[in-house]
Amino acid sequence: MAATRIGDRARPVLARLADREVRRPAWALPRHPGDAVRLAVGLAVLAASTAMVKQDRVGVLETNVFRLVNDLPMLLFPAFWVVMQAGNLLVAMAAAGVAAATRRFWLAANLALAACGVWLLAKAVKAMVGRGRPPALLGDVNKRVPVESGLGYVSGHAAVAVAMATIVSPYLSRRWRRFAWTIAVLTCASRVYVGVHLPLDVVGGAALGWAAGALVHLLLGAPGGRPDERTATRALAGNGIKAVEVAPLGGRDARRAARFQAVTATGERLFVKLIPGERRDADLAYRVWRTLTRRGGDDPGRANADPVDQQVEREAYLGLLAAAAGVRTPAVVLAGRYRGGGGLLVQRLVPGRSLEERDPGEVGDATLAATWREAARLHEAGIAHGDLGSHSVVVDDDGRPWLVDFDHASAVAAERARQADLVELLVGLAARFGAERAVAGAREAVGAERLAAALAATPTSALTRAARAELRARPDLRDELARLLDPASASRPG
Repeated sequence: MAATRIGDRARPVLARLADREVRRPAWALPRHPGDAVRLAVGLAVLAASTAMVKQDRVGVLETNVFRLVNDLPMLLFPAFWVVMQAGNLLVAMAAAGVAAATRRFWLAANLALAACGVWLLAKAVKAMVGRGRPPALLGDVNKRVPVESGLGYVSGHAAVAVAMATIVSPYLSRRWRRFAWTIAVLTCASRVYVGVHLPLDVVGGAALGWAAGALVHLLLGAPGGRPDERTATRALAGNGIKAVEVAPLGGRDARRAARFQAVTATGERLFVKLIPGERRDADLAYRVWRTLTRRGGDDPGRANADPVDQQVEREAYLGLLAAAAGVRTPAVVLAGRYRGGGGLLVQRLVPGRSLEERDPGEVGDATLAATWREAARLHEAGIAHGDLGSHSVVVDDDGRPWLVDFDHASAVAAERARQADLVELLVGLAARFGAERAVAGAREAVGAERLAAALAATPTSALTRAARAELRARPDLRDELARLLDPASASRPG
């Protein structure tokens, strides 16, 4: 989908600037919760396949699957033999050496640790289970290579090949990642084809390799698929914007999006947000886990399930609706897809800092009152922000507040969503500037009665993760706010 360019109808605005991120050294790569899910699933599959294995016999289904693969034509042998070497420990160590030779030392360390570790683990599982190889359990086995002595379950080749694919996946593009996993799957099939392993042998080995690779990522970290400055520059150029300088920014949603400030050839300063098409924190395994374990209402911290180009277009649309209602919001320049399948949002940038980043002493009461007026104006237009904490309010050099980050906003929002906005902002400001200052600024723009009703009607579980953390840190804050708004009532919903 082509990017949608939006005219310069709105005034230049302020998007939040965070401290410039320092590029992570290799040893400080992030850990991803999806790897914990993969580790757990791998171990579960390993345990299930181990429970199904019998030392002295092979089940009917496993026998049939073995025959299906083992009886494939002999003419396939050269291709299977070549692919099978991907599970050889020596080949895996050679791959680690190639990575080191190309100065990817951390990847080389990951590969070497995973290969050696999973090979030793496979040996331990073999000794524990004690199942023999196909010729010892079945007749008429097509033995296309010399059958190795020793035990069959689990397949060391399958474990090493899958562990290698797991390790390299975060470092590869989608095309090469598919290639790596195709080789891993064919390696598993090749061990059955040549007659040295039964199907459960390779299933258990693959599960072991998957779990081992995930564990290495948890221990040593792995790239998260976040775009870098070069990607941002190419994305802008692909949409007709020539940037002479691109610098990374931080942000609350840094795990699911990459943020940059850019300077064009004409000196224009822009805020650039890239949502990659694939993110390790939003892959299938992790999304399934989040779906199964999420409690209560939706959390704005979660990754949006919509296609990424639709995400940025929706954010731009909500921002334009807010601007049309008179709310100070970033002027949208461009929103849509960039090459590689990601989402691109470009807005005008005026340097400033969010309320979360500013020292309480440098923010006047007039700025806090103006912040509440912007929130009230937003709600009068029927829009709920969805994540209206102090981090979503940016103050420019003239002390004017701007509402930013409309990626969780909704039009024609229900009253409970707008009430949650008010409580979110109230808690964020109170935690940063004190309860009395937060309430004083809201009285004129919102009204104490409406704010008290919102506080009473909004349970803590309906707030974002950040607001819940503020309330946990100060258990008395909610009661204090209720007393300030309505001294006769200090109720706290569960």
